[in-house]
Amino acid sequence: MSRTDLITKKVLIIIVLIFFSNSLSLHISASEVVRNVEVVTSIPVETSLTGKGTRRASEVWVEMINSAERTIDFAEFYLVTEKNEPLELVIESLKKASARGVAVRFLIDKKMLNNSEPLKTRLETIPNISITIFDWGGLNGGIIHAKYFIVDDREVFIGSQNFDWRALKHIHETGLRISEPGIVSDLKRIFEADWKYNSGDKTAYSFQGGDPEKSRDDNLILTASPERFNPPGVGSSLKMLKKLINGAKSSITIQLLNYKTQIYKSKKEFTELYEVIAKAAGRGVQIRFAVADWNLKKPGIGSIKALAKIRGVVVKVFTIPEYSKGFIPYSRVIHSKVMRVDDHISWVGTSNWGKGYFYDSRNVEVVIKLKKVASILDSLFEELWNSGYGQILDPGKEYIAPKTY
Repeated sequence: MSRTDLITKKVLIIIVLIFFSNSLSLHISASEVVRNVEVVTSIPVETSLTGKGTRRASEVWVEMINSAERTIDFAEFYLVTEKNEPLELVIESLKKASARGVAVRFLIDKKMLNNSEPLKTRLETIPNISITIFDWGGLNGGIIHAKYFIVDDREVFIGSQNFDWRALKHIHETGLRISEPGIVSDLKRIFEADWKYNSGDKTAYSFQGGDPEKSRDDNLILTASPERFNPPGVGSSLKMLKKLINGAKSSITIQLLNYKTQIYKSKKEFTELYEVIAKAAGRGVQIRFAVADWNLKKPGIGSIKALAKIRGVVVKVFTIPEYSKGFIPYSRVIHSKVMRVDDHISWVGTSNWGKGYFYDSRNVEVVIKLKKVASILDSLFEELWNSGYGQILDPGKEYIAPKTY
């Protein structure tokens, strides 16, 4: 072989190695995103919305429960089901999990106990399922508004979906299935502290032993409310939210059930988020705000009208048409809690934007700094924004609030 041929062969080998190296790198990167974070939705039936290729919560919940080998821990606002509806498949999966020895715990809020009682009583007849009622209002004046569950301390689901049959069929919801160890560990510490406190351990929030050493992905960050009940390493949801908005350079999209500045039984207003939104718009950030028509109720209508008056902020109010088989209370609504900032930052969680959600009630959120996740959330937002179910809010117009129950 000539020297020229030898050099040519070496160059070809190097090119092949580089190609396969890059291919492997791309494959690992993509699989890591898929493995660690999955965007999961609920899309109201009888709408033109598709969910843009995401899987439905009813499917993912069953899959996660079926994979459980040891434990499943739920923190839920309340428990409600109906015969022949998607949540029944989830309950059936829980029965099978308990039969194979999986220990299942539910932590639910006392204020919604009347709503939860029928399903609570039913679940308590299943072996290995324990349910505890938390008087969060007695502890801090709010509610357990978080909606999440943890499977085998290896993966979690966090999202806007309540443990409610309507949340799987008649409400627009967004959640995340996450297997990143740091997120799982942090959420587990929150659950254990809440469970132990409610079981009589008044030292549960002292978090003796500090923050356990866990590998953490800087692209995934858990925050929670109220801050004073968070374990070390878990920051304030409100502080993070303000930081993200303050750091926005070009665009923000926001989707919520409602936004309000009014404070219950107070003449003062909660303006912390309004102020950072106004500042962001003032420096040229384009902001689109999608809220449910429930936000047309007083006094919330005044809050979104104030937002709509800010130059650079567009507010759209969304109405999901009534179900063909008749009115369903507390459904047919946009309930997702999602924010997107610039090209890669996402915020997904359980809080609407009002003072009580951040200072009084238990909520959890995840910040994701991954372009692939951002792209999926952008597709979901654009589908909703351009769907025809929304109308741009006119600050000078009078609106009639919808019937909710």
